[in-house]
Amino acid sequence: MAAEPDDPLATPLQFLKGVGPRRAADLARAGLTTIEDLLYRFPLRYEDRSRLQPIASIQPGRSVLVAGRVLGAEIRTTRRPGFKVFEVIVGDQSGAIRATWLNQPYLRDVFTRGQHVMLFGPAELRGTAGMQLTNPQYEILTEEGDGEGETIHTGRIVPVYEKAGSVTSKMQRKIVHDVLERLPRELKDPLPARLLDQRQWPTRYAALLALHFPPSDVSVEALNEFATAAQQRLIFEEAYAFQLGLLARRRFAALDRKAATIVVDDRIRASARAVLPFKLTAGQRQALKEIVDDLQRPQPMNRLLQGDVGAGKTIVALLAALVAMENGLQVAFMAPTEILAEQHFLNLSRLLATSRFRVALLTGGSATAARRAQLAEIA
Repeated sequence: MAAEPDDPLATPLQFLKGVGPRRAADLARAGLTTIEDLLYRFPLRYEDRSRLQPIASIQPGRSVLVAGRVLGAEIRTTRRPGFKVFEVIVGDQSGAIRATWLNQPYLRDVFTRGQHVMLFGPAELRGTAGMQLTNPQYEILTEEGDGEGETIHTGRIVPVYEKAGSVTSKMQRKIVHDVLERLPRELKDPLPARLLDQRQWPTRYAALLALHFPPSDVSVEALNEFATAAQQRLIFEEAYAFQLGLLARRRFAALDRKAATIVVDDRIRASARAVLPFKLTAGQRQALKEIVDDLQRPQPMNRLLQGDVGAGKTIVALLAALVAMENGLQVAFMAPTEILAEQHFLNLSRLLATSRFRVALLTGGSATAARRAQLAEIA
């Protein structure tokens, strides 16, 4: 859905706090250049990180969520040159657990003794080292009662995004959260209010908020099936915009006119019969009639011919091409691979062998001299 120039959703991502030129470039390579692009990028999946577990009850082999105080932090060197492990010990009233991050020494500036933190990640039993969390997601919590913020990476249902270059899922989550905090609640809504009331769908802002940071009473199963009211509303919104775009495009195309006029007479019908290797089926005749009717209209044709393998699409396409060629036009018969292009070239050359038309094969793999000759012949 295209945003209007004065729409806050049209704001370029490069101007957002925490993005910067490098992250903006990585996001742009993923097709994300505006706030709207970012907010309409659905999470890949959702994880329930809302269930705190006492450290003493943790069992290996599962992802767990724990909260506690940082009892200690250090960087360990390893036998591999330049490779370091950062470790913290986190404790709650039931016990303590080690958390390790591989080759992330910068975390020594993130964790300090006495901090209240949340960790979410896979629990493993590592020999004499005991139970530990490896590369867990983390969040530094503010002190209880200080009135600041809420957790966005742990302690809730969390969206997981596809990585965009150097921009991790966690970074995107933070950027999206900051954007939603600053956006006006009354966003211009492309869907009619009547439809929202009828479907009992949320407003645009409420839907975007629930998409990225779902309320606690929504099931993870429904979210991962994209079955919530917010998700359904946004999916419908995209389809609605697409249909409006198609309608506008059709109306615009109806005003366009072809440079050449196509006519069909007895001479062209005889030419078509001369190249037919077999009698057309009823389906082929109907498809060909619709195509030729379109060709004779003053507006450009926009049509898709669909059929199973072996249904005879090629002969229908050839006859349509023949109508254009008999009207003094050239035709490009395109194929997605060189092998298929060569097969079409052989078949078309055989079918048109007795006609006055020539067929040339031009592929990306053609030698320079041959390509030059083919281009000259086509010209």
